[in-house]
Amino acid sequence: MSESSPVQRITCDNPSPMTLQGTNTYVLGGDQAQEVVIIDPGPADHPVHLAQVRAVVGSRRVAQILVTHRHADHTGAAASFGEAFAAPVRGHSPDQCLGRGEQPAAALSDGETIELGGLRLRVLHTPGHTSDSVCFWLTGDAEDDEPAMFTGDTILGEGTTMLDHPDGTLTDYLQSLERLSEYAQARLLPAHGPAQPSAAEAARRYLAHRLERLDQVRELLRTADDEGATLDATALGELIYGQRSGLPAGITTKIAAAQLQHLVHLGER
Repeated sequence: MSESSPVQRITCDNPSPMTLQGTNTYVLGGDQAQEVVIIDPGPADHPVHLAQVRAVVGSRRVAQILVTHRHADHTGAAASFGEAFAAPVRGHSPDQCLGRGEQPAAALSDGETIELGGLRLRVLHTPGHTSDSVCFWLTGDAEDDEPAMFTGDTILGEGTTMLDHPDGTLTDYLQSLERLSEYAQARLLPAHGPAQPSAAEAARRYLAHRLERLDQVRELLRTADDEGATLDATALGELIYGQRSGLPAGITTKIAAAQLQHLVHLGER
């Protein structure tokens, strides 16, 4: 993104298999704007990241700090950012909201629109990764304002995301991906990994991948039933992802548990 862009990305130095290159923090507001919005302040105890974000904000006022969901690599720095910028912190869950002084911060609601100069940020509740996950659809008045979708961990810039089952469910996630697949004109700005040209195309890829995995799960369960065996989430996760997937066993178990729950929802188990 160019320095003249209304969106500036600052990546925290917290790389890992789960965070990819690190957590992307976004500052929204044109160069001439008096106010900006920050999305996903990132993890706690990264003073260099706060300093980098402060440099991008400059003399402008931070109107709000928004979080895409409750995980600590997105919200750990929320309190320190709120104090540094004297701004309220808002998420879909009231537990993530931090007011200023005696003024409480309201939770984000689905369909809410945040006005920022000539920019508009619409809140989309997209549960699945977590129950409180949201995406933000950015549009602007200027002809060269390209629509964008901030997807948090709902869709990543690389690879696929995990579902934090039982809080996050595959049933919800598939519905959220269907919803995001309608935004054909929006580029994808994820919380981890690089930007992608189309949020809709990424959502459709994610949908296809999840449905393929479900078919794989169905086949594994069918084979186990034929052999008189029982597969729990732990065993199913090992069969699907193997020992060399690079994912912790707890993560593969969560993913498999979400798949099993969705099949129960469909009446297949």
